[in-house]
Amino acid sequence: MEEGLCRTGKVVALQGEIAVVHFVRSDACGHCNACFHLGSNEADIELVNTAGAKVGDIVSIELKGRSMVRASLITYGLPLVGLLIGVLIGTQWGDLYGVAGGLLLCGGTYFILRGLEPYFAKKAEFKPRIVEIVERSSENG
Repeated sequence: MEEGLCRTGKVVALQGEIAVVHFVRSDACGHCNACFHLGSNEADIELVNTAGAKVGDIVSIELKGRSMVRASLITYGLPLVGLLIGVLIGTQWGDLYGVAGGLLLCGGTYFILRGLEPYFAKKAEFKPRIVEIVERSSENG
């Protein structure tokens, strides 16, 4: 079984097949702001309610380890490769061109990734999922 990041959160709302789950940032989140807003240690995330959770239930949320690694490589690796290629090409004409080329290609890959963000957001591979209901709300019986 593949290792992944698993956290628990509380279902705060249901919107059809979507459950809004509230959870608190853990140490494993580091400085990743994928779910969190600046300065906040809490987040609400919308997930497909595959477990049939009700409002008030505590659910287990998982993001597969392989998905986290791939997302990190895309987010940080591609701009780094752009930076290195820009520096290598630019230094053919001088150091200043190397700096400018590195910054341009690094920035270019960043903006390309930002443009592709809606595509990546639709991929199920990069989305966390509800694994199970850890604790039923007393309101649900």
